[in-house]
Amino acid sequence: MPQAEQLATYERTLLNGPSGALAAPAKLGKQRVDRRYRQTGPVTVRTSSSGAGAAVALSPLIDSAARAHDIDPLLLHAIARVESRHNTGAVSHAGARGVMQVIVPTAARFGVSSAQALHDPQVNLLVSARYLKTLQMRFNNRLPLVLAAYNAGEGAVERYGGRIPPYRETQGYVRQVLAEYALLRSLASQFAVPQ
Repeated sequence: MPQAEQLATYERTLLNGPSGALAAPAKLGKQRVDRRYRQTGPVTVRTSSSGAGAAVALSPLIDSAARAHDIDPLLLHAIARVESRHNTGAVSHAGARGVMQVIVPTAARFGVSSAQALHDPQVNLLVSARYLKTLQMRFNNRLPLVLAAYNAGEGAVERYGGRIPPYRETQGYVRQVLAEYALLRSLASQFAVPQ
């Protein structure tokens, strides 16, 4: 999906989506990018607030990470919305960090060993997109299982016979991301620019 359609989707007033109301636009600043993940193009943004403004500001980075790993950018937006509300400074009780809530052991699999680096949205998005691509291949692109593995871990999905684990949090997470993704796709199709 072109970046313009992503922006249009989030610039529209979306008051009561599956993940609740969108907040006011975020205030943005610059942050240094890990050299291994530096790309030419958009300036890296950092936002500690969340909502439509953060989603719009992160859209160029989401688009870049999505293209690099052949993933729908709206899926990355849906995950970012559910995980952190597009907040690059988010830290969970389990130590997951950044906009896509990546944990350090997962990031280390992809060459990023610093917890601080995960607050750089460009690094965070590239690591999570690469991990999602790995999960897509592992679970035959079955999105509910990919999302369950992203939330609960690959081993948990396998322990339960290739099904969504019976964890309340994981089951709710999968429903929430799928609902958010469906809403974003629906909005994007309504505002699609004819080719």
